[in-house]
Order: sequence, then C-alpha cells, then structure tokens
Amino acid sequence: MAANLPQVWELPAGTTVRQVEEALTALQDRHEALRTRYEDIGGGTPVQIVLPPRPVTVAGPPRESDPVRVADSLGATPFDITVELPWRTALVTENGELRWLAVCLHHVATDGWSVNQLRREFLTLLSVGALPDGEVPTCRALAAEQWSEANGTRRRSARKHWQKIFGKAPAMVRDGAPESVNGRWGRYGTAELTDAATLVARAHQLSLPSVMLSAYCRAAAQYDGLGEIMVAVFTNNRSDPRWEKLLTTQDQVIPLVVPIDPDEPFGAFAGKLHWELFRSYRHGEYHVDDMLEIAAEHGFTGTVNGCFDGSVSGLFTYFFNYMGEYQKDQLSVPEGLETGTTGRNIGAPLYLQVQEGEAIVSTLQENSSATGYERISGILRTIEEIILSAAQEPAPRSE
Repeated sequence: MAANLPQVWELPAGTTVRQVEEALTALQDRHEALRTRYEDIGGGTPVQIVLPPRPVTVAGPPRESDPVRVADSLGATPFDITVELPWRTALVTENGELRWLAVCLHHVATDGWSVNQLRREFLTLLSVGALPDGEVPTCRALAAEQWSEANGTRRRSARKHWQKIFGKAPAMVRDGAPESVNGRWGRYGTAELTDAATLVARAHQLSLPSVMLSAYCRAAAQYDGLGEIMVAVFTNNRSDPRWEKLLTTQDQVIPLVVPIDPDEPFGAFAGKLHWELFRSYRHGEYHVDDMLEIAAEHGFTGTVNGCFDGSVSGLFTYFFNYMGEYQKDQLSVPEGLETGTTGRNIGAPLYLQVQEGEAIVSTLQENSSATGYERISGILRTIEEIILSAAQEPAPRSE
C-alpha cells in the first residue's frame, strides 16, 4: 500500500522478546502518534482519538524468514486507522536467534525523518533502557500553534508567496487515460555519478539535494520537450527545534517553477534554483486549504493522473524527494539500471527519490497510462550525463 512504510531494524545480539516489547511500549508511551486512531464525524471530517498508553505485544511468534519479505507482508494489507493503531511489528529469527524487528508504519503517523528518529530511539532503549531527554511535543500542540492568531502573519506571507508561484506556473497537464494508470520504477546509481555530484556541489557551494534537483529538472524537461516545469519538492518542516522530535508526518510539498535554458551553464542554473528553493522553504509549512484555494484560482484542480484527488499532491506531475540516509543500512547500489512494476497507480506521476549510502541512488517512479520504461531510463541516464558534464565545467572564480 502506498501509505505504508515497511522497515527492517536489526537487533543487537542477545536481544530478547521481552526487551523488544518493553522498548516498543516505551515508544508508544512517548509518542502519541503511535496510539492514535481516527474517526469520521461526518462530511469527511476526521477526528483524532488519542488512546492511553498500554503494553505492546508483538503479534505472533518470531518468524524464521527473510526480514524484508516479512516487513513487506506487514505493509501488504491496508490499515483501517478508524479502528487500528498505525503500526505493526513482527520478530524475525535467523537459525533460531532473534535478529530483526520488522515494522510497518502508516504514513499518517510518520514520515522518513520520523522513521529514522524512531529507530534510533528504539535501539537506545534496547541498549540503556531509557532515553536521555524528557517529554516530546504532541501533534495537538503543533496544531494549536498553527491555528493561533500569532501564526496569522506567517500564513498571510505563505499565501502571498504561493499566489506568486501559481501565477507564473505552466498549465496543469492531465493524463488522458487515468483509468489505465499503472506504476513502474527504475533505480540507478554509480560511484562515478556520486563523485561528480559531490564535486559539483563543492565547486559551486551548493548542497547535494540542490545539485540532484537541478539535474532532475533539466533531464525531465529535456525528455518531455518542455522549456519550463513546475516541480513539487518535499520539505520535512523541522527547522524549528521545538518540533524536531515530534513523531508525525510533517513533510509537505512546495511547488517550484523552473525555467529551463539548455545553454545556461549547469552551475549557474543550479545556483539560481538553490536559492529559489530556500525562498520557498520559508513557506514550506502552510495551510493545505489555502494552497488548494490559490491553486484553483489558476486552474489547478482535481488530479493529474487519478490519484490524490482533492489534495495538494494531486496538482503536480513532477516530484522530488531527497531522502538523505533514510534506510541507509538497507540501501544497495544497483548493478546497472534496475526496473520493476507496482502494477497499479500508487500516486505521483513522476517522482524522483534520492538516497545516500555507499553511493547516491536515485529511484524514479512513474504512474501514468503509458507502458514501458523508456521515459524512466531516459531521465535517469540524462541526470547522470548532466552531472558528469557539469563536473567538467570550470569552477567559478572566487571573489
């Protein structure tokens, strides 16, 4: 399921079932999101029901199996978050010894940032039995601040910024056959590409996310024959340290309008996009209804490909998410271009996820009514060509 996040957490040698369950109980006690379900009070209005802490028991006996398959099996069934808590666990053994905890979390409770935090806290609890810091904030506290009068100035500033963005955005293009949309993906990464991207970032004093985003925008525009694209960039919205340890889905997408001049040196292009991205990050925490209202004023309504209808994500074709070291221990560098299919529409029409491990690995998902992997492979190969070429550009002169 697209909203499920399966994970595998390796256990320290000698870990017992009791220690695992005590650590999971402490996590559920600490984070309200892990003991929250949602009820519809009518008209599609969900209400959070925060349950009191209770002991956590791992379902079923430990399984002697491949931990990735066990985690995927936990995520194969949708959560009914009106009656279920938004996470499932299973223990996995190797030769009879406990080795892994398979976990699946619903995206309503956590995002990639929170998953990493949750794993660190789990391992700390197994190691020392307690966490060094005190209480963590709650989703209710964050919501109260977002709806407060004090937040009004920030909200008005965000509305003004998004009016400007949608006012200059290229027209929304919808898939002509949403009933036939299917999901495919390609994964690619090499040491040469990683070294080149790192060199470009250092030479132009840019971040690796900005380098990869810039290459993606150029490659996608080039393949699709466009002189301008609008890309939705994920932001984790944790710049305020007060909310950094809040377990929830804080990420949102921020739209960027990116003009493409194929003759512009890559370093100059990436530099402009880098700072435009920072300007939009300032408004990355926004009221969803505000964004939908502003988008509709400029012809952005419904959905591009039949998924995410009624949400901000339904308005975009191109998505970019730099996930950093998310699931680094489970990330393998592909041998050449790997491809696969989900067999169904799982969301974003064209979605690039970038992860860091032994190399930078890019996974490009396409959900469209087209078939084949030509677009996926073409864009991934073009990203590499753009970055390798940019690494040969003369470094900018220092003032």
